[in-house]
Amino acid sequence: MKRALTLRKIGDYAVYTRLGSGRYGVCFLAKSPQGDWVVLKRFRRRIWKKNRRKNHYEAVILSSASHPAIPEFLGVVNHLSKGYFFILEYKKGKTLEKLLFQKKKKFSDVEIYRIGSQLLEVMEYLHNRGIVHRDISISNVLDTGKEISLIDYGLARYIKTEDGYTPYLDYFCFGNVLLYLLYSGYKETGKKKAWYHELPLAEPQKTYLMRLMGLAEPFQSTEEVRRLFIIKMFCTAHIKKVS
Repeated sequence: MKRALTLRKIGDYAVYTRLGSGRYGVCFLAKSPQGDWVVLKRFRRRIWKKNRRKNHYEAVILSSASHPAIPEFLGVVNHLSKGYFFILEYKKGKTLEKLLFQKKKKFSDVEIYRIGSQLLEVMEYLHNRGIVHRDISISNVLDTGKEISLIDYGLARYIKTEDGYTPYLDYFCFGNVLLYLLYSGYKETGKKKAWYHELPLAEPQKTYLMRLMGLAEPFQSTEEVRRLFIIKMFCTAHIKKVS
């Protein structure tokens, strides 16, 4: 961990560096009074006020979750001048976005199988508890090379069909993550085409991805998505390499 030149304090937490930012806030790497690494997630004041009726969802959902790939919710800090912070468990690993675009990593079939399988296991855990993440992306999946974590539950909601909070968006997002990983090993050969014409996919792979992306008959359950991931996306040879 690189220590910041000027160490700041947020409540009882020593802030070391900025991890990243998004539309809703900024995340910092910090140390607790007990010496544990944590993440302090600060909300932008304007967004916090605008979404005051929805801000509690992330805390409630994370507090009810218990899974090694989901960060634990540890509490809050309400700092008079610096703002409102969630305290979250720090998860190791680099985002898939960083691995793809900064490290220029090319993901093998074995790696895509591992990441996809682990991500589906987390998705099924959430969906079985009536929760949709709604923001599964290469910037919200951390990978250590062995294990993934799914972070940022700011848009997560309880499944409510009438409000559009259904697992289908998570399926679409999962498909999008797979496409990024598949494209990492693709060499452009000419004029840009749609992914289903461009990537060298077998017909079952293409159909599986199209179903995820809403371009063919939609999946009926996360269990079906997970089961067919192995059958349609990867041949026996690949699965044997991982097992």
